[in-house]
Amino acid sequence: MKTLVGSALATLVFANGAALAADLKAPVYKAPAAVYNWSGFYIGAHAGAAWGDTTATDEKATNGFCWNLCGFQWTARPNGFVGGGQAGYNWQTGNIVFGFEADVGFLGTRGSRAASISTDTVVHTDGGFYATARGRLGLAFNTVLVYGTGGWIGADLGSTVNDNIGSSVNTNDGGFKSGWIAGGGMEFAAIGPWSVKAELLHYDLGDKQVGGICCGGGVTQFFGIKETGNIARLGLNYRFGGPPLARY
Repeated sequence: MKTLVGSALATLVFANGAALAADLKAPVYKAPAAVYNWSGFYIGAHAGAAWGDTTATDEKATNGFCWNLCGFQWTARPNGFVGGGQAGYNWQTGNIVFGFEADVGFLGTRGSRAASISTDTVVHTDGGFYATARGRLGLAFNTVLVYGTGGWIGADLGSTVNDNIGSSVNTNDGGFKSGWIAGGGMEFAAIGPWSVKAELLHYDLGDKQVGGICCGGGVTQFFGIKETGNIARLGLNYRFGGPPLARY
C-alpha cells in the first residue's frame, strides 16, 4: 500500500513539473506598443522673429547713366516680428511622415541703410504680407517628429530706394515677389490632438528692378533689389480626424 501511494505521489509531482516547464517555455503574448499617429489634417498659428538682407544695386537710368556708380551695391539688414497661421496634411507610413503645409502671415522685417558712396541714397524695407506653400518629410519617433521642409514663398516687403537731396529719386517698391524657402524643425505631440513645433527657415525672394522719376521728370532711374532672410518661429497645431494613437 505504501508503495502504491508513493508511486502515485511521484507521478503527480512529475506531471505538475512537466506542466510547469511547458508553461515556462510557452511564448508570452505582448500587445503591440501604442505610438502617436501623425496622419491627418491640421491647422495652427505661429509667431517668431525674422532677419535678413536687402541689397540694392545701382543700375542705368533711361538716359544711360547710373545714379551714383554703375553696379555699386549696398545692403540693409532688416529684422522684426513674424506671425500668422498655417494648415496642412500629414501621411504616416511606419515612422516616415510626409505631407504638405501652407501658411500666411506678416513678415515684419524693417530696416534701412545709406549707401557708403552717397549717404543721401537709402535702401529701405518696410515688411508686409507673406505666404508659403511647402512639402514636409520627416521621421517620427513616437511623439517627436523631426522634419525638413521646402517650397515656394511669396512676399511684399515694400523695399524702395530713395534720395531726397538735390536731384531726388523715390522709387516704387519691389511689390509682390516670389522665391524659394527651405529649412527644418521639430514637432512635439502635446495633449490629445495638440502639438507644438519649432523651426528655422531660410528664404530667397530673388532680384527685382525698381524705378523712380528723377532729374526734372524726364528720366526714370533704376535700382536692383535682392531680398533674402531667415525665419525662426514657434507654432501650435490642432489635428483633426483619426485616433491620435496607432498600434504597430
